Amino acid sequence: MNIPPPTSGDDPSASSVSASSGWSDEAIEHARSCAIMMRKRLHDGGAMGIRRSIRIRAERVSGDGAGPRGGGHRSDAKVVHFQRHGQGYHNLMAEVWRESGLDFDIDDADAARNPFVREEIVDAPLTLKGRAESEARRPQAAALGPELVVVSPLHRAIQTARLSFADHMGRDDVPWIAHEGCREELGWLVCNKRLPLSQTRREFPGIDFSLVVSGEEDRLWNSKAREPPVAKSERIYDFLVNFIRHRPEREIAVVCHSAVLFNMANAVLDCGGDEYLTAWWKTSEIKSMRIWFEDVGEEEVDTDEKKTN
Repeated sequence: MNIPPPTSGDDPSASSVSASSGWSDEAIEHARSCAIMMRKRLHDGGAMGIRRSIRIRAERVSGDGAGPRGGGHRSDAKVVHFQRHGQGYHNLMAEVWRESGLDFDIDDADAARNPFVREEIVDAPLTLKGRAESEARRPQAAALGPELVVVSPLHRAIQTARLSFADHMGRDDVPWIAHEGCREELGWLVCNKRLPLSQTRREFPGIDFSLVVSGEEDRLWNSKAREPPVAKSERIYDFLVNFIRHRPEREIAVVCHSAVLFNMANAVLDCGGDEYLTAWWKTSEIKSMRIWFEDVGEEEVDTDEKKTN
């Protein structure tokens, strides 16, 4: 396994980026702002600090293999390459709003004031810039060795995976599976509503959609409300513990979305205080980490989880 070290564009503390990274100083500053805002939402929503029956630890995997290997000796340890999709049309619309000096409330129901609820951006695909960002990640992804590629069933995540991990497509020994456990926040935001499953199957042959159980017209998406932070955390926890943990593959790529990745790194995983892992994912960014699973004593588990298990 040969994992390239992060470039200057991967480092959230970098003040500038290389020409190949595709991230401007403005994009990095926006990522910092998103991290502050979303960490407050997780805290206010009660998602932070929940003690569960299985603790999931994570540590950064570097290109030279340096750094701690706390989970390296465990039989259930996995190396997972988590990628956020490239720029989608909903991201572009938000950028146009900001560049025009327009503020918007993501919870506003008025499509004239909130671009994320416009009907035109259902299951928002990649822009040309998003495709270029994803293609720029191909050399990094080609150097990785995933035995499995897992994608969110939303189009922008699948498009990103097919561009970035193109060198791992069409191989009998590397299955591609769509899973709803890693799709973006459910509800309210039209950009996160899945297109009809039959259309997605036609557009993306070679992907196993058998685990997409929300039906042809996306029963999981709630038009009335956003998925609460705790519910999103529990969905991610279930995805990691009951799917990723029990897969036979030891190295896996997961291509999905910023809010779900940020929730995972800050409210589900124990990243040991690594600010790189807990920072906001920039468009098309890949972060590689080793994760492992530890059983927790019953006295350490929060009461609410005891009731649900």
